[in-house]
Amino acid sequence: MELSGVKMFRLRALSTTAAIMCASTVLAQDLPVEHGTSKANVSQLDLARDASGARLEKDMHSPLPEQYLWTATAAPEASGSAVIYTFPGVTEKTEKHYFRHTFDVTSVPAQATLYVAGPRWERVWINGMLADEVSSDLSSPLGMHVFATDVAKLLKPGRNVIALEVIRGRGVTGFANSALVRQQTFGQVLVAKILPAAKGVEAQPLMISDASWKSREDAPKDWERGDFNDASWKPVRSIGGIESSIELFQWNADAGLYDWPGYDGISPFLAHKSVAASTIRSSYTGRSHFENEAALTGGSGEFVVKFAADSTGAAPSLLLDFGREITGRLEIESASDTPVRMTFQYGESESEATKAPYLGVNVLTIAPQGVGHGSKTAFRYVKLQFLDGPAEMRFKSIHVDHIFYPVTYQGSFESSDPDLNRIWETGSYTAHLCMQDGLWDASKRDRGRWSGDNDVSGRVVDDVFGDHYLMEDTMDRLIGEAPVTQHVNGIPGYSSYWFTQVAEYYRHTGSKEFLARTHDRAVQLLEHIDAEFDEHDLYANKTKVWLYVDWSPELNGDTPESRRASEFEFYRAYREGAWLLRETGDTANAEKYEKRAAAIKIAADKYLLDPATGTYGPRWQTNAMAVLSGIAGPERYEAIWSNVLSKVGHTKYSGLIISPYYNYYVISAMAKMGHRKEALDWIRTYWGGMIAEGATSFWEAYDPDWYKEDFHSSLQSDNRSGYFVSLAHGWSSGPTAWLMEEVLGIHATGAGFSEVSIRPELLGLEFARGAEPTPHGLLKVEAKGRAITVDLPDGVTANVSVPTANTGATVSVNGKAADSTESEAGTRGIVRLSQAGHYVLESH
Repeated sequence: MELSGVKMFRLRALSTTAAIMCASTVLAQDLPVEHGTSKANVSQLDLARDASGARLEKDMHSPLPEQYLWTATAAPEASGSAVIYTFPGVTEKTEKHYFRHTFDVTSVPAQATLYVAGPRWERVWINGMLADEVSSDLSSPLGMHVFATDVAKLLKPGRNVIALEVIRGRGVTGFANSALVRQQTFGQVLVAKILPAAKGVEAQPLMISDASWKSREDAPKDWERGDFNDASWKPVRSIGGIESSIELFQWNADAGLYDWPGYDGISPFLAHKSVAASTIRSSYTGRSHFENEAALTGGSGEFVVKFAADSTGAAPSLLLDFGREITGRLEIESASDTPVRMTFQYGESESEATKAPYLGVNVLTIAPQGVGHGSKTAFRYVKLQFLDGPAEMRFKSIHVDHIFYPVTYQGSFESSDPDLNRIWETGSYTAHLCMQDGLWDASKRDRGRWSGDNDVSGRVVDDVFGDHYLMEDTMDRLIGEAPVTQHVNGIPGYSSYWFTQVAEYYRHTGSKEFLARTHDRAVQLLEHIDAEFDEHDLYANKTKVWLYVDWSPELNGDTPESRRASEFEFYRAYREGAWLLRETGDTANAEKYEKRAAAIKIAADKYLLDPATGTYGPRWQTNAMAVLSGIAGPERYEAIWSNVLSKVGHTKYSGLIISPYYNYYVISAMAKMGHRKEALDWIRTYWGGMIAEGATSFWEAYDPDWYKEDFHSSLQSDNRSGYFVSLAHGWSSGPTAWLMEEVLGIHATGAGFSEVSIRPELLGLEFARGAEPTPHGLLKVEAKGRAITVDLPDGVTANVSVPTANTGATVSVNGKAADSTESEAGTRGIVRLSQAGHYVLESH
């Protein structure tokens, strides 16, 4: 949330804790309400926290029949399954493509509109007569645009012919191992239909694009004529209906279809909820007037724009604030009897919405008494400009169609510190926002599946939601179809994270079916990784691909630091991969990669350790992964702590930035080394800092020392800075998982929570309590003082670590002395619980 300059100045002057309290108070006042309801119960961050009664897409919409086409022999860039990081430039691949189709019309309607989308430029003939020639604005961030043309006068009863000459669309950036996705993101698609109605009005089509169309890559003389003989033309390449696959809703590739009649582009398992704005942030009327603005914030009645042409050319406008980050699309219901033309522009921050909206400023025409939608994205603010229409533009409603994955919050966390509770809730909400047509990195950018992001957000999904479908679908699509001959997402380190996220998922769910389904591909991926090492067992990047560890100097691109950190990520993957293989009964491959992991560890100690400092260089990211992976054992902890990780939270104005993504691995490594209190302090400073600056979801990038005026423009990611940076990024949700792992102390150690380690540590809190979903039911833990309460479901064996006052102290369970094993130099006693029940454990 962006506050006024006065409020932001005050927040910066306060401590982080006080600032969070101030921001939370403002947030509670500004939260939106469900459309059409009163302003009750507005303190809940996630409006879809209770998914009961949600309207599912499958019950509201049937997929459109029109198909994406392209010329039969074209699109070589999109063939195969390799992830490609080079895309045709905007001015490249601009050769023309030609299409023809014959269709019948029983009777010519009074009105008929041709819609075409995909190409950047088109020339269209109907029955040999030129219907339209139009091009899109290539500076627009949208990869495709909808061209609409009145063709009623060109149609005739009986046989009709449409002929199109087009140039591929601008396209968008998208990294996937799916040829279908790449053909769409490269701009090599065409979709068309004719509706017997005025522009923007839905009706049964007279004609649609489908596999019966014909195409060529050159044009014979008179090819556009209705009587031209196209018998020698080849059938088109069809990639299916434009709503036929979840893959067609990725990477913002379909963002420009917002005004394609009848298009949703939403997976059938997603749900809808109407949400009204919280406040009107600003408005401009000029010579026009607004009436009943309260209708925009949940009030009753129609919102009215009394429109007057302004000689200055400035259109009346509104800036709506929905009070929090939200996923979905603008939905406008017109009550006017003539078309209304307006623009919309989204922003996750107020500055993005007004200065540089990521999806641009887009025109929306709403049919009389019709419903119009904006693009699907993530945002908090919407600026609307009313361009043209009747003297009185009347609107039944202007609200957000909130699109979300209907899942229940099963996990929970509550402590005596309301700031930590807010951090946990914000991380949970951030992960939920990213559960869309896949477990995405973010719902604004990139709207795609990234393995590294999912290694963090997937833990939150496991801990809070206990979801199976979306997790398995995402992990399955990430590794791709057999045979696997490339890295996941084309990034070596992201191949390693595929194994770690699968292992964590398996510990939570025990899904051997998923392991069996992906076994052969997992072995192929390990073989591909293993071929990248040299004779010294060092990662050598033999395939010459782009390396990525973090958005920080020397940690992306093929650098010695990237290779070193990637080596540690691979060691972790080999250990997890070997365990997963052993769980499937593949002992031979399990032993092979256990041996390979041992060899990598020897090589790391020999070649990658700095003997002068006992560390793996000066970088937080590299040393954190050395600790987490096990490359660095306990004998290295003191050196790594004193020389590197003790600096966390104490280094100001450093150019060696670290993302929230890798900060999760840093705080996890700190905990593993026994520095949980320092990690918790950093959580309060770092993630708490975002909340203090108004975050309602966690940002893709952050540093407490970056500029605060127009904060969004100062955020750095992708080796640059600006408003493109996402303010709701799944890889930033790590503290939610950390609080459950290190404060509640819950770590699943056996498949499907068959065994669990419970080691609560209050770290100065008066109490902490929470629950974790397991296949056997909720596991509940509460810590208060030296007492630990555990509600253990059937089928789970727990090793509970109880803090003791001194060596030899007695541990009781439900008031009776129990056998315990001393650990951590006598400061804790471990009690094993193997029966379901309610337990209170204390030390005496």
